[in-house]
Amino acid sequence: MSDLAHMAQTGSVPDPDDGKPLSDLVGLLVASGDLFYEWDLETDTIDWTGHVSETINISDIGTVATGDTFLNRIHPEDLPHRMIALSNHFVRGDSFDREFRLRDDCGQFIWIQERAVVTKSMNDKPLRLTGVVRCIDKRKRSEEEVTFLSNHDALTGQYNRLRLREALELTITQGLHRNHQGGLLLVGLDKLNIVSDVYGEETADAIVLAAARRIEEGMRVGDVVGRVGFDRFAVIVNRCKTSELSTIASRFLAMIREKPVSTPSGPMTITGSIGISVFPDDAATAHQIVANADNALRGARRLGCDCYLEYKDLPEHTRTERPDFVIAEQVKQALKDDRFTLAYQPIVSTETGEVMFYEGLARMLDKDDKPIAAGGFVPVVEQMGLMRLIDRKVLGLGLDALEHNPTMKLSINVSGLTAVDPLWLRQLEERLQDRQDLATRLILEITETVALDDIDESSRFVDALNKFGCRVALDDFGAGFTSFRHLRALNVAMVKIDGSFVRDLVHNEDNLLFVRTLINLAKGIGLESVAEWIETEEEAELLKREGVDYLQGWHCGRPEIDPDWMK
Repeated sequence: MSDLAHMAQTGSVPDPDDGKPLSDLVGLLVASGDLFYEWDLETDTIDWTGHVSETINISDIGTVATGDTFLNRIHPEDLPHRMIALSNHFVRGDSFDREFRLRDDCGQFIWIQERAVVTKSMNDKPLRLTGVVRCIDKRKRSEEEVTFLSNHDALTGQYNRLRLREALELTITQGLHRNHQGGLLLVGLDKLNIVSDVYGEETADAIVLAAARRIEEGMRVGDVVGRVGFDRFAVIVNRCKTSELSTIASRFLAMIREKPVSTPSGPMTITGSIGISVFPDDAATAHQIVANADNALRGARRLGCDCYLEYKDLPEHTRTERPDFVIAEQVKQALKDDRFTLAYQPIVSTETGEVMFYEGLARMLDKDDKPIAAGGFVPVVEQMGLMRLIDRKVLGLGLDALEHNPTMKLSINVSGLTAVDPLWLRQLEERLQDRQDLATRLILEITETVALDDIDESSRFVDALNKFGCRVALDDFGAGFTSFRHLRALNVAMVKIDGSFVRDLVHNEDNLLFVRTLINLAKGIGLESVAEWIETEEEAELLKREGVDYLQGWHCGRPEIDPDWMK
């Protein structure tokens, strides 16, 4: 054992004048968890000072007692770099400071940092290498994790949006150079935002993971997949004819819905929708390809769940629509700038023709204060999971209007997501506290199709609203074919007949028969009825004879943001 190693182990502290102050430094290094070594290059022996087993998990120091045995433990990928650095240190005097992986007793590779200085003879021959070894495995693992997360989705391990965009740009460039076609498939999981709100994030995560694995299983060798949003994946299909993309999309859809997914909330069946954009046929830039696929996905979702749509098959007028994320950002900014308002549409009595109450319809004002109807942003807002923010804003605007107009009655819409939003209910309860005059003049509309998705949950929601003193209306009545039993369970006060059945009612016997059935069903349980989309006097008179209580539509009055009666 060298003098330095002996001094460090015995803890002796020589007088600095004796020329041995280094023992103090070695002792400090060992105390900090580092290893100190001296490698005799002529005999190829290494003397170690410190806790080898604790620092680098090698219990038998004899297995690293020579240069050869130490080198045998270095990762094959790192060994050449260490040898080159050591040679440059010996020959050129470059500093020697390397990080590399070393195999421990468990067969695992841990990261270490080695710093050393060579001692040479009078004729410049390397004699001894004196160095320090430090375990940096935790730091390197943390750095690797940060690097991984900067390029990958934390949940699925797939490429994230940024990394996938880079891969798409490279694929498009190579395809143009080699005259190859390819495509981007944007896969959206249907109604995942509703699942997350109703059952929680763990259930949604389980569905995302299952879908990710199924998509990966359906991919070809060489294709690339990434998770690019809460409910979205993107698959880059390289060197593929346009005609083959639809086959690949069909395979993905089939694999996604193949069998129920096991979740913390029980087995769930999932479906997806896919938008397809072909390069270079549709576009030759990554930005435009992504926008096209996004547009096609929205088109597929308009067709219903569990289907795909190619960008080239979109109607011409929809190809210039703004991507979802642009509209979503505009909605967020409008909420921040308080650029939401209500447009008031009158609902009149069939008996007297008088306005009985108004429906407050959400409007977003653009930067020029021009109103944008709900149809221009609500579909995107629902897909992006922002509908609850809109509902909270609309509730506040509606209650403000009731406070400023003591004789007015008002109805406002409530989305399916809000039915499970405790913040919305809390907001309503706080505003209605000791204000029964507001509650009795407020009507809250929930759509029939949403109500029937979970009749028990909808019933609890309606009961809560009734306890506050509000009335509840079932909107789009007839679209979900509500039964007498469902109406009893929901305990609503009013139904609004879906306007699609009212349109062309005068000339369509089937629609008339169906509307008559709906009216009789409502009357049989003692509910008031409203017919929407009334555009002509003939329609109004016909519905009056059929027994509808109220009428709503342009014939009765158009929505107005600043009506005269509010001034």
